[in-house]
Amino acid sequence: MIIKKNKNLDFFLNKNISLILYFFFFIIIFLFFLKSFNYSFFWFKYFKASLNGLINEKIFWDFEVYKCAANKLINDQNPYTLLTECMPSKKPFIHNYPILSTFLFIPFTLINFFWSKVVWGLFLLIFFISYIIYQRKLFSSNIHYLFYSFIILFCLDKAVVYSFITGNISFILQILLACSFYFLYKKKINTFFVIIFLISCFKFYFLIFAVCPILLWKLKYKKEVLLTSAALFIFYLANYLYDPNLFNNWIQNIYKVSVGKNYYDSFGIGSLKCIISINNFLESHNIIKFNNREYFEVLFTFLYLVFIIGLGFCYLNTKNIVNEKNFKTRIAFSILIVAISIPRLEVYELIIFVAPIIFLIENFYDFRNIKKKIIIFLCFLFISIFLLNGDSGITYPFLVIFTFTSLFIFQSKKYINLS
Repeated sequence: MIIKKNKNLDFFLNKNISLILYFFFFIIIFLFFLKSFNYSFFWFKYFKASLNGLINEKIFWDFEVYKCAANKLINDQNPYTLLTECMPSKKPFIHNYPILSTFLFIPFTLINFFWSKVVWGLFLLIFFISYIIYQRKLFSSNIHYLFYSFIILFCLDKAVVYSFITGNISFILQILLACSFYFLYKKKINTFFVIIFLISCFKFYFLIFAVCPILLWKLKYKKEVLLTSAALFIFYLANYLYDPNLFNNWIQNIYKVSVGKNYYDSFGIGSLKCIISINNFLESHNIIKFNNREYFEVLFTFLYLVFIIGLGFCYLNTKNIVNEKNFKTRIAFSILIVAISIPRLEVYELIIFVAPIIFLIENFYDFRNIKKKIIIFLCFLFISIFLLNGDSGITYPFLVIFTFTSLFIFQSKKYINLS
């Protein structure tokens, strides 16, 4: 009798498997919309309270740092001190962008904070619209523009919408970075490297994305990589020559917000935080203790970076997947591989992950076209984390596992001709 019931159950499951899968997918989408509307309502109330002066914090609080730093710069003061008194939101922030890049914000010193934020907000909005257009063109998504925009806004721990609300310049830098791969896809190599150079003038480690053409074409564009690196070196040398003292202050601020202890007490969510957490565990259990542990943490982070990029290079240059038909897929993987190797990933740096992940989910994890149970399980696992993740503690492991799991699937013969 028990055996008969099990057979009936198997028959029911096999007959209605598509309906069951669609039901689970509907639940995920429903929860995503519920979470997104709840988050939108929170920020609406927050913005309203800020506008009415009910709370001290103001929207675009990171932008306040840039305007205050520019104010100090034109008044021959040190822009790399604590800027709390200047900022309307009174946050204990410091400026951590190079001197010459800070000159970009000087026009905002001519108008007050309110109108400065209005102009800045319009810039952010224009860049976001451009981001949607270029990413859909690059990855040829079949998702409707409206739903595609909605997913991008609220997926992956709210990376995009939170970055917009803060007014952080990384929002613009990440969008420029993402759009640069459209030009890479169109073989407009010089445009790609110019964009990499420009965004690296604000965050020098963005130069790492110049490695992407090497992952795709090996050393074909080594000259362009070297020229971009040399140009960036000259830019930072010019910052030093402009004012060595301010340059040293900038270096100190970079140290404070990256590997320095007891300052922001935040190391992002990337490999650096993982290595620091491992070191903390080893020290707390008296297993091993490093003198000058910051140097060891930087060393291990660098070795991890080399390992990840080396592994990605080997995967993306195997003979069976080097194919023009797979070019978009290989671009998506090159972006993810380089991005997960960045030591100190902040929520702002997650923007570059979003469109490639949507593309790979569309192509690799469409449960309607998959029969293997393990892949179906991965479909719902990855979609759930990507859409519903609200805890940054699982974000980085997800990014690493998703990237290399998808890369493994990409190497299988079934998916070898994806475009």
